[in-house]
Amino acid sequence: YRIHQFEKQEMIVVCKPEESMAWFDTLLKNTIDFFRTLDIPVRSLECCSGDLADLKVKSMDVEAWSPRQKKYFEVGSCSTWGDAQARRLGIRVKNKETGNYFPHTLNNTVVAPPRMLIAFLENNLRADGSIAIPVALRPYFRNKTEIR
Repeated sequence: YRIHQFEKQEMIVVCKPEESMAWFDTLLKNTIDFFRTLDIPVRSLECCSGDLADLKVKSMDVEAWSPRQKKYFEVGSCSTWGDAQARRLGIRVKNKETGNYFPHTLNNTVVAPPRMLIAFLENNLRADGSIAIPVALRPYFRNKTEIR
């Protein structure tokens, strides 16, 4: 579950300040929907302000159910930084109508494959040792319904 080095797929958004929270909701929904299409039960938890890294405005963790551990574990995270990162990097948007502004930045870890694989296998493992293939993945498995 906890390995030293791994790849992950991130979604990054740079947007107008007034669009920031709508993007946050969209990014979070993308991660939740992704795991649910794999028949993995997930929940989201808002991180308390005292646990946020420097400059973060809001952060939500996505956790998947582990039948083996009988608890949820983190599989993704979605954060908005407001305009803090843009200010640090000196990123400005020129706008003749409303004036120049610092855009808001957001990032979302959609999936870290090692953690996703653990959640996928644990939640789709059957008593006979076979693994159920969720409907969303069947086209990639020649429409098979299980792995034996």
